[in-house]
Amino acid sequence: MTSKKVLVLYIFAFVIISCNPLSKAKDGIVVALDSEPKRINPLFLTDLNSHMVSEMVFKGLISINKEGTAEPALASSWEVTDNGLQIVFHLKRDLFWHDGERFKAEDVAFTYELLNSPEVPSPRKGVLGPVKELKIIDPYTISVTYHKPYAAAVESWFIGILPSHIGKGVIDPSFDDNPIGTGAFKVDKWQRGQFIALKAFDKFYQGKAKIDRVLLRFISNHATRYLELKTAKVDVAELPFYIKTDGLSDKNNRYLDNSFRYTCLGFNLKGYPFKDEGFRRAIAYSINKEELINTVLKGGRVSTGVYPAGTWYYNPAIKPYGYEPERARELLKKLGIESLSFSVLVSSENKELQIVAQFLEQNLKAIGVSMKITLLDWQSLRNRIMEEGGFEAVLLSRAYLWDPDIYDLWHSSKIGQGQWNLFSFKDTEVDSLLERGREALDFNERQAVYRGVHRLLYEKQACIFLYETPLVFYANRGIKGIEVDPRGMLYGVENWYRQGMVTSSLL
Repeated sequence: MTSKKVLVLYIFAFVIISCNPLSKAKDGIVVALDSEPKRINPLFLTDLNSHMVSEMVFKGLISINKEGTAEPALASSWEVTDNGLQIVFHLKRDLFWHDGERFKAEDVAFTYELLNSPEVPSPRKGVLGPVKELKIIDPYTISVTYHKPYAAAVESWFIGILPSHIGKGVIDPSFDDNPIGTGAFKVDKWQRGQFIALKAFDKFYQGKAKIDRVLLRFISNHATRYLELKTAKVDVAELPFYIKTDGLSDKNNRYLDNSFRYTCLGFNLKGYPFKDEGFRRAIAYSINKEELINTVLKGGRVSTGVYPAGTWYYNPAIKPYGYEPERARELLKKLGIESLSFSVLVSSENKELQIVAQFLEQNLKAIGVSMKITLLDWQSLRNRIMEEGGFEAVLLSRAYLWDPDIYDLWHSSKIGQGQWNLFSFKDTEVDSLLERGREALDFNERQAVYRGVHRLLYEKQACIFLYETPLVFYANRGIKGIEVDPRGMLYGVENWYRQGMVTSSLL
């Protein structure tokens, strides 16, 4: 072979290797996610994985720690004045976007304008509350005034800020493939259906992440995630309780914590008999949740609603619906229902939910209800329930979003295309409490309001609350700095680093 041909081949190979996000990097990790985010733009987040990845790329004025307390992020400090009607945010200086542009007050105003624009179909509309005016005082100071008190005013600025110098191009789906944020990581490449390759941002305001590269692979099948962990092709992955994990402990540490997730059977409440509270209670009584948790899932606990135990807004007085199939039959009889058939959508990529669906199918059969399982890939399922609304029932794992204000998820004004009230739940008493909760500044009043919301949603079975899902994930023993966080396994990833065992060959 001539030297010229050798040189050409060498250059070709060099280009292939240097452009490959799977090529070896000194300080990198491979993480398996059970589903692919649809979008990571802060305006359009719809699921837990989207939130976790978005948080790595974008930052808000504040961050919320795992105790639910607001901490400085892009803002260094703030003052709440005028009986809660005004907040003055002082922005950190010398902050940069991933493309090198300086972060400025105009970016905050730009994000606020997008959230309120009729051209932007964001499910987060209204999250910033009853803002009367947002005013730029100087390049590093923002004043936000409100029409009326808003209890979650500070916490609402957790939403990721978008770059004004990009303009309205940030709302286009293509922006998600090459987003520009202020977070610890920037997107190097998003290969749809396969992976997102992230690279540490040199000018991150907390200092460059200790880990240089993170490769997020989309592996929906838990058995495959297990094998990839065992063979060290993946460094970190979440696994369900019920699967055998033989051979993982040799090279991996196991991390366990409570999580803010619950699994539920949700009905489209626009149709009969799903909109009837008596019907939903009958379904709740027909499911043996203890057997599901102890025998099938091998872990977890019965869910009593939307809030996780241990938080100040959790209502400890709520008693779960027991397993009472005879009572379920009586409720159905009162409704004139002797037999019924409906279809439930389940993600074809989530084996756990498929197992749960089969268990529910058998329980419901005993009371004369036929539940037909329809499998859809995650993206199609998400589109069906959020955009089209064409479903009878869906089995979901939902993530609670760390603040008691769940207006976006359960208020009747949030029913519709692209909104988060997925099941079209409508109740005047719940609406009233959610509205009061946003205005209640006194802690005791807020606690009473949200415990009331918790009680009503559970009593009325706004969805059939099944079980709370613990967070269980495994990580290569060579990865240090992991602090387990109930919000998800990727929180704090910027503090991880490799030491000793570097076994993954995919980076």
